[in-house]
Amino acid sequence: MLEFKFFDENNDVPLDEIVLHEEYDGASWMYGRRENLDQYPHEIVVEYHNGIHSFLNNFPPGFIACILSITGPNGRIHTDDTEYDDGWGFDITNDLIGIEWVRFTH
Repeated sequence: MLEFKFFDENNDVPLDEIVLHEEYDGASWMYGRRENLDQYPHEIVVEYHNGIHSFLNNFPPGFIACILSITGPNGRIHTDDTEYDDGWGFDITNDLIGIEWVRFTH
């Protein structure tokens, strides 16, 4: 797994300098988009967790959760389209966050 820094710190780092954490085999996440979701059976789920790791611990190793938005305790909403000069504006690893994600169904 590539080391994920929760700001724009990875933008200027050459790929050969990014730290690999091979011992981590847990779940991860990526931002998804609402476009084309109607092509797949799904439901939108909203949950609240104390940090992103609390959310990811609900999934099996290697699973990638499709997140539509993350809302912090300050009300700031992050999606794949948002970008803030000061980063998250809250502690994504510990604060109570709202996570809107896609559960694909059969």
